Amino acid sequence: MTDLAPLALACHAASLCAGKAAENVAVLRLPAGGEFEYVVLATARSERQAYTLVDEVFGFCKRHKIGHKNVEGDAGWYLIDCFQVVVHALGEAQRSYYNFEKLWKKAETVDWQAVLAKLPALPEPPPKPE
Repeated sequence: MTDLAPLALACHAASLCAGKAAENVAVLRLPAGGEFEYVVLATARSERQAYTLVDEVFGFCKRHKIGHKNVEGDAGWYLIDCFQVVVHALGEAQRSYYNFEKLWKKAETVDWQAVLAKLPALPEPPPKPE
């Protein structure tokens, strides 16, 4: 199992979403004492893209043996719970309506690109036996 700090996982998840053309990707550090530490938000242009975003994070977690639950959601809003990090991929309408940044007023926005640039490269997982 890969020992990846929650901040590192959140930044990698944000990068994966951005790499799949998500818009307005944000990482929020929530106040201490909640169920999870970080929320990754990504806006998708379609329901299919929304699912693709969290499926990409799901695959990353599987490859690197990072604990996670199954992808959940429908109707353009999907999420994956990685215990200390929750990734939400939403359509533009859902993102605007729920306005998570306003909902979590005390959350700190993380410059995930700057953090990611400072992280060491992840080791490549061993290939699957054929």
